[in-house]
Amino acid sequence: MDTPHSSLRAFGAVACGYWTAPGYRGVAWLLTAGMTAFGIINVAIALWLNIWNRDFFNALEKRDTSLLVEQLYILAAIVASAGVAVAVQLHIRRRLQFNWRAWLTHVTAQRWLNAGRQYQLSLLAEECDNPDGRIAEDIRIATELAVEFAQSILQCVLQLITFLGVLWVLSGDLPVTIGGVAFSLPGYMVWAAVLYALFGSILTYALGRGLIEAGNVRQGREADMRSVLIRARENAEGIALMRGEQDERDRLKESVGDLRKAWHVQTRGQGSLALLTSSLAYLAPVVPLVVALPRYLGGELQLGGLMQTAQAFSSVQWALSWLIDNFSRFADWRASTDRVVHLHVALHDLEETVEAPAGARIEVTPGEGDRLILRDVGLSRPDGEALVAEAEVEIGRGERVLIRGKSGSGKSTIMRAVAGVWPWGSGSVELPRGEIAFMPQKPYFPLGTLREAMLYPKEPNGVTDDDLREALHDVGLDHLRGRLDEEERWDHILSGGEQQRVAFARTLIHKPDWIFMDEATSALDEAGQENVMNLLLEKLPDTAVVSIGHRPGLELFHTRELELEPGKAGAELKPHGRRRSLSDLYRRMAAHSRATPRDPGFWANVRANLIGR
Repeated sequence: MDTPHSSLRAFGAVACGYWTAPGYRGVAWLLTAGMTAFGIINVAIALWLNIWNRDFFNALEKRDTSLLVEQLYILAAIVASAGVAVAVQLHIRRRLQFNWRAWLTHVTAQRWLNAGRQYQLSLLAEECDNPDGRIAEDIRIATELAVEFAQSILQCVLQLITFLGVLWVLSGDLPVTIGGVAFSLPGYMVWAAVLYALFGSILTYALGRGLIEAGNVRQGREADMRSVLIRARENAEGIALMRGEQDERDRLKESVGDLRKAWHVQTRGQGSLALLTSSLAYLAPVVPLVVALPRYLGGELQLGGLMQTAQAFSSVQWALSWLIDNFSRFADWRASTDRVVHLHVALHDLEETVEAPAGARIEVTPGEGDRLILRDVGLSRPDGEALVAEAEVEIGRGERVLIRGKSGSGKSTIMRAVAGVWPWGSGSVELPRGEIAFMPQKPYFPLGTLREAMLYPKEPNGVTDDDLREALHDVGLDHLRGRLDEEERWDHILSGGEQQRVAFARTLIHKPDWIFMDEATSALDEAGQENVMNLLLEKLPDTAVVSIGHRPGLELFHTRELELEPGKAGAELKPHGRRRSLSDLYRRMAAHSRATPRDPGFWANVRANLIGR
């Protein structure tokens, strides 16, 4: 387990790059300098107030009305100056906080949403839970509190240096006799302030050190509860249709129960800490007066000197008591920094896995030819369990290949390996030239308009609105042709079949050279499946298609089949049946009759001919 020191050092290594990052560092150092400058100004104003305390109470003791009025004018100037300085420092601090948070969010999201890391992270045995919550909430807490702590610590150091000198001068020498030995203790009020703050800090740490772990656990339980609610919202239809509300309520109740336990553990720690800090807070105004009382009663201090001494003592005590005043918030900050560091460590481990030497991972390399080549590709789970035994496969440009296999046999993982998001295994994948499109069973719809969903992830050149409407017409979605610019949660309002049709329309727009489909027609009826598969043949005749699925009828649209069969070292990928030539068959049928693939009965004839052959 990391020590607190190493954990904080790790956070510094992750987060402090903001001050060296190109495009950020200029503003970062300017804001930091502004924070420092106004920290000095605020301490100077506090010193001004300390001197004012002396002069005002001396005038009060003398009952000098004109001097008192003059001091009130000075007080107004002090208050106005302090207000302006605090307000300006607040603006600088908040801008620094947000800029740092925005930079760290960008850096973290760039590592997380990169080359499938967001997907790979969810597959690890020791999962880094709720990375979205860590990015949205923990980074906010870690950066905001870090800036506040830096500001307050700077203020403490400056105030300590300033008022230690004031207090040393005001303390004088205190006669002390111990065991018959008499001596004078110089600056005795300085030593009293140091001992008082040190005693409080030691007790605070002893009572509150468990709060860091308690805060970490509580934030994890908070994130778990949010996750339950988010899943219920995102799967509202399925829960409603299956009448699963009670089960979801039970899950939420269990999550709240776990949160309650973590909350009570944190409350007990905070209660013990509050018992100490509240006692010290009540003593804070009294202790300086008691400590300075011997000099006042001895006539060495006037009333103004007593009040100045008390205020200087309080300033020194406040500076030395930073841990007492901030320990609870420091515990929350440490918990958040630990979670941010843990996310970056998990991403670093993933990156090391992907960049491991050949043989310890699946190596995916771009090729120069028109063939997709799998050489000795063996697939395994992240824990090392074998899924697919070493496979040798070559697929040429324009081929249509169907991969079948039982559920859980690893057939979908083959597509993920080709996409480069599944590094666990061995062997190499040589990619062909050209653009490759991947079509998962559940298509992704970004937030925005239907147009943006169809052009995702990047807009091809020369695509017009007529092209988009024609693609929607081709896949049987005429009712959406007039809704291109409507912003909706399309993944919520479209049925599963409609979503898959939009995915095929998107593919027709992008015109990739290679298409990998993983159960991409599972939500379509037989006629819909025949239509979209025929569209790929008609509109993209030179595009290679690799389909992963087991629905009846898919074999009619592929030139050959591969099947995953169970084996001792994982499923084995073997040829199934014989090669076909659908394009030749279509041409012969079209020449023999006037029927087209869109005419009723055409596909029934195709099926009959294939079965007959």
